[in-house]
Amino acid sequence: MKSPIILRNKGFLTVEIMLAFSLMILFTISTFAFASTISELKIWSLKELDLLKTAVTDVDEFIKNDFNGSLEFKYFGNDTRQFSFDPFIINHSDYEEGWGRNSCDARLRFDEDTISYFPHGIDIGTGNASTDIEVRNGIAYVVADSTSSAQKDFLIVNARDPLNSNIISSLNTGPGLAALEVVGPYVFAAQASSVNQLQILDIHDRSFPQLISQLKLPLPTPTTTTPFATSIFYSRGHIYLGTEKWKGPEFFIIDVSNVYDPMVVGSFDTDTLVSDIYVRGDKAYLATADSMQMRVLDISLQSDPVLTESFSPSGWQTQAGKSLEYFEGVFGLGRTVGGFNVSANHELFIFKDNEVQVSRDIPGGVYGSIIRPENIFLLTHAHDQELQVWDSKLSEKIHDISLGVQPLGMSCDGSNLFFATGDSRGLMQLKLNE
Repeated sequence: MKSPIILRNKGFLTVEIMLAFSLMILFTISTFAFASTISELKIWSLKELDLLKTAVTDVDEFIKNDFNGSLEFKYFGNDTRQFSFDPFIINHSDYEEGWGRNSCDARLRFDEDTISYFPHGIDIGTGNASTDIEVRNGIAYVVADSTSSAQKDFLIVNARDPLNSNIISSLNTGPGLAALEVVGPYVFAAQASSVNQLQILDIHDRSFPQLISQLKLPLPTPTTTTPFATSIFYSRGHIYLGTEKWKGPEFFIIDVSNVYDPMVVGSFDTDTLVSDIYVRGDKAYLATADSMQMRVLDISLQSDPVLTESFSPSGWQTQAGKSLEYFEGVFGLGRTVGGFNVSANHELFIFKDNEVQVSRDIPGGVYGSIIRPENIFLLTHAHDQELQVWDSKLSEKIHDISLGVQPLGMSCDGSNLFFATGDSRGLMQLKLNE
């Protein structure tokens, strides 16, 4: 039997041949492209591995040289430098310089929709008033001054749950305390007393704080009455203590390398009240109450501080330097309002490279500040606006909060703000990111 004859349309046959040829070309191109991609991926991987190896070597060498060199960096907080070794970013912190500083986030972002305010505080006793506060990891250290010498003037508070803050322990150290610095397992307190001006407390066991030493400032004459201490700052094994105006120096440098035997090693006569102190490197910045509202001292020779700069803005006749803040090369000076507010006499000045970058009239004065790249937080005595949030250029007030008191101090811990209320409530708390 003969095989059947199959007739094909010539056009269909041409299409099938062309389709088969196209598929063969596509397969050939795909195969080549895949092989080329694998080859390029191999070359890229080898280059990345070489770059990674170089970066690791550079990082290792940099660490061996104790992070010294000409490599550019940017600050991430006051005492942390950030170096870039693509693809690595290395943060190097100077723990000695940062020892005694607060635990505030280096980047605070304000959003009024995420804040939570806890105004109820704690009860530190009728007639007792908190004067200063420092907070570390949710544990608040509060000092107070009372009209009664029987009241506790040092308190340790567990504030991790703001709805259930509780006093861990308390201590009566004497007449009252004006300010404090928390430095690891020790607290250094400025005493509002003519008996002693510096007290050192051991807080290794928070449940049982102990007063371990005290210091009375040296007298210019045997009959002179020593002043109340008003301000305090710790840096690199030394306490910097400010006092009221009296017949002796108002600024003292005290060696506390031996906490059981503090020793005065230097002093400087401002002839006026020292309200606040900030030490950075070999410079001490003093917020003061006379015509020189801020003084800058060279303390490289601690036995002989030398005045190198001063700042005398208008309004000094009625206003006084009150608070100091430093962040990533930017310095802030806050002043009291001086009674009746004069809009031309500003209460906040922001410095960089020793020059005023911007200033602002803040009715109510500035009793504390936190400067960050995006926002500036101000503690004021303006009624119903005691906490104010400004943009970093001080061009716009973003938000204000009524604290219901005229607070005397502000501390930052993480993204939480704490306030020394100046009354028997002791402290209040504001969470920026609830």
